[in-house]
Amino acid sequence: MITRRPSEKKVRSLGYVDEERVDCLDGDLTLRTSLERPVTSRLANKLRSAVEEHRSGNLAAALRVYDEVLAKSPDHADALHLKGLVAFQSGGSDDAEVSIRRAIELRPGEVEFRANLAAVLLRQDRIDEAEQACRDVLQINPAHTAALTHLGTSLRRQRRLGEALHTFRAAVDSSPEDASVLCNLSAILIDFGHFDEAQTTLFKSRQLAPSVPQVHINLAVTQRELGDFAAATASLDAAERLQPSCEICVNRGNIQLESGECLDAVEQFQAAIAYDSSSPAAVSGLGRALQQLGHWEESLEAHRLAALTNPSNQLYQSNYLYNTSLSPLLAMPDVHRIHAEWGRQIEASVQIAEHQNSEDGERPLHIGYVSPDFRSHATMRFFYPMLESHDRGIFKVSCYSESAKEDDITKKVRDLADHWIPTRGLDDATLAEQIQNDRIDILIDLAGHTVDNRLPVFARKPAPLQVSFLGYPTTTGLTRIDYFFSDAVREPNPASAKCFTEQIALLPHGACCFQASDAPDVAASPFQKNGYITLGSTHRLEKLSPQALQLWANVMAAAPDARLFLFRDTLGGDESLRQHVRRNLTAAGINTARVTLGWDLPENHLDIYSQIDILLDVRPWGSGTVAYDAMWMGVPIPAIAGERGGCRATASMLYNCRLPELVADSDDEYVKIVSRLAADTVRLTRLRKSLRTMMNNTVCDGTRFTRDVESAFRIMWQRYVNGETAGGEPFLVPSGVAA
Repeated sequence: MITRRPSEKKVRSLGYVDEERVDCLDGDLTLRTSLERPVTSRLANKLRSAVEEHRSGNLAAALRVYDEVLAKSPDHADALHLKGLVAFQSGGSDDAEVSIRRAIELRPGEVEFRANLAAVLLRQDRIDEAEQACRDVLQINPAHTAALTHLGTSLRRQRRLGEALHTFRAAVDSSPEDASVLCNLSAILIDFGHFDEAQTTLFKSRQLAPSVPQVHINLAVTQRELGDFAAATASLDAAERLQPSCEICVNRGNIQLESGECLDAVEQFQAAIAYDSSSPAAVSGLGRALQQLGHWEESLEAHRLAALTNPSNQLYQSNYLYNTSLSPLLAMPDVHRIHAEWGRQIEASVQIAEHQNSEDGERPLHIGYVSPDFRSHATMRFFYPMLESHDRGIFKVSCYSESAKEDDITKKVRDLADHWIPTRGLDDATLAEQIQNDRIDILIDLAGHTVDNRLPVFARKPAPLQVSFLGYPTTTGLTRIDYFFSDAVREPNPASAKCFTEQIALLPHGACCFQASDAPDVAASPFQKNGYITLGSTHRLEKLSPQALQLWANVMAAAPDARLFLFRDTLGGDESLRQHVRRNLTAAGINTARVTLGWDLPENHLDIYSQIDILLDVRPWGSGTVAYDAMWMGVPIPAIAGERGGCRATASMLYNCRLPELVADSDDEYVKIVSRLAADTVRLTRLRKSLRTMMNNTVCDGTRFTRDVESAFRIMWQRYVNGETAGGEPFLVPSGVAA
């Protein structure tokens, strides 16, 4: 087993949500029999004995007695209620509802009946009705534990997480020694990222009820988030001994996938599907594992099925869309079509907000940035220099943070923002109303369809103008996001506008600005001690598409003395994954005797580039942060300009660093550029010493980039004030104009 310290830096940044299955317990159904009006004492005694059978799990015997009582007294409220509970526990929600509602009609003041009705309604996914049933109980008894439990669950399912947390805390105050109540509190604490408190809560819950599987499952999720994979696996083992389930397999698959045990993860997700073929978490998890192994067709289909299985859950919709943008099987028109279809559906389901912002074209503007990544995350290395350089005399900045985890970067961003608004736990309608009330003029999405995005909020258009950039290389699919920031290298063809639902705004000096963090000094070129050129890859394994590997094979054939160093921390998890990678390399025509696999992260992950002379590019989704890291460490990365405009980020960086000769327009040209560079050790040495200075003067110029963005904001606002709507051909933002 692998134990990872949470503070360890990783050379990867996945855009998928890990569907860790964290659930609330339904709460105990109350087997209350007041027997206020028994027909006879004999019936009362029979009913009491039946309740004992019921409590012991002998539902059939209990039901026989309840039916006997009702045959003699059809309006016996307790018997009706108890019969409804048997139906509920046997899976008959409709029958349960009929019986319990009749009991409520006969005794409307009985809070236990209404609390149990809420449990039935929750199972039927009638969330609003369940919430109301709970509130009816709580008006009579504000400390009713079952009602608080069911209310918290209904609120959590509505993603009203702040209210749910308050409700579950109230339930714990009401019953501090109730293990199921503590388990439910842990689930919402995990939602908020309060993992230390969740673990403490679950330790107590486990001590009180060691035989409840969900306690162990939730504990496993918490331990995984805290980096203790061994403890998480042990907790899942404990849960499985009690009751094997789909949930356990999904969580075990998540751990194995993050540990690099991809083949084992496939088996776990398949086992989860065998338990429950309708589980979107299991199907989506299988899709993630298959993608890691390069099975693109099967991965795409799995993500599509998960999205179809739970169309109301944005997590699975975005995971599917993210997968389409990565897939080498789809052309950009196909990617656009799938994104736009999602956008049409969600926009049809919500109304556009009304705006009362002042339409003065020259006034200071209020900018709102929405992100789940205001923390130690790759996006912040591109966002922070802009936030730091904003002209606060004419721009006010609000940051809407969806992040579940906070760190030193969070504090820096919060200190720079004029307003800091935590959004985790706010449902879409509430957050949209908050943004509208804040009078945001231009709202910026920094996530696209990556983890914990809030794109459904943008569908409501809470700000007059909306923009997407940085977090996602292609369209969001929303027509209510007006603009998408790019540049003329990423989008050289006006026809690419047809693949965006937004209008493209071309920034004059590139669509992002990079800030290195804690970087060591540039090391000497490794060929000087090795005697050969080391081609390298630190890309995510799912980016090693068959097309990319074939391109690499051609490069290695053209540079016969070069070796390939393929590094990724996930390769350290399992030998079967390493064997799988070697098979893919061999299938592409690469002699694995010339390949070294690496996975042990140095203390500073950037030191890995001291072992690489030239970084190889990938396709169809090209390099992102990896390319900037490599160049900052003196390692050039020749790029191939593919059809996916938003994926030409490396080409854009090279052009803006004044290295256009390292950008190829075809596979053959790419092979020539890399092989010539590998043969020119004098130039390699010169580049290694000068790349950092080149970047500092261009793509790392935060002030210049921010002035470009501010210029774009002002143009967009003036267009809006003049009644012009976004749309049409890409337009170039003027260079170096102060807003």
